[in-house]
Amino acid sequence: MSEREPGGDLDGWDAFEKVYRESYRPVQRFLMRRMRPEAAEDAAAEVFTIAWRRWSDRRGEALPWLYGIARKVAANHRRADGRAEQLILRVEEAVDRSAPARHASAEEAVLARVDALAALNSLSDSDREALLLVSWDGLDAADAARVMGRGRAAFAVQLHRARKKVERALSSNEVAVPVRKQSMVAREMSR
Repeated sequence: MSEREPGGDLDGWDAFEKVYRESYRPVQRFLMRRMRPEAAEDAAAEVFTIAWRRWSDRRGEALPWLYGIARKVAANHRRADGRAEQLILRVEEAVDRSAPARHASAEEAVLARVDALAALNSLSDSDREALLLVSWDGLDAADAARVMGRGRAAFAVQLHRARKKVERALSSNEVAVPVRKQSMVAREMSR
């Protein structure tokens, strides 16, 4: 028996290797949206290590199954890192990276992104995950429900409610992200 093949299953290794090559980048992008980008590569390696150990237990398509593993790995990392503080830091970094706006439209684009991020941050972890699986990761409701360990109907209800919450937050401006630095508009006006 080969060391790299549990049970000596060469066909299993070949299948895993093919899935690995096809799925590594999507899994890494999935993780980068849910955790610090510098930690995503290590987390992706952890996902595929777990996937290899559980390869014979998989059901259905490989990518949703891998996203389910990645979701749990990312959750463990977030708990260790203090997810809320990390989100605020990432928003501040995004604002800092933006060149000072010479036109109002560039600043409006940044503020729209900040508002969208704040609206997402106002959701529960579960609602945010449901919304991101469908709208960002491109999974259909059945696959996203499987990733989250829910039935299709329960997931559809949760997704609908999460979308409505985001719409309300964006239309009423009821969410705000604390930005500790002076806004770009204030800086431009003080010049």
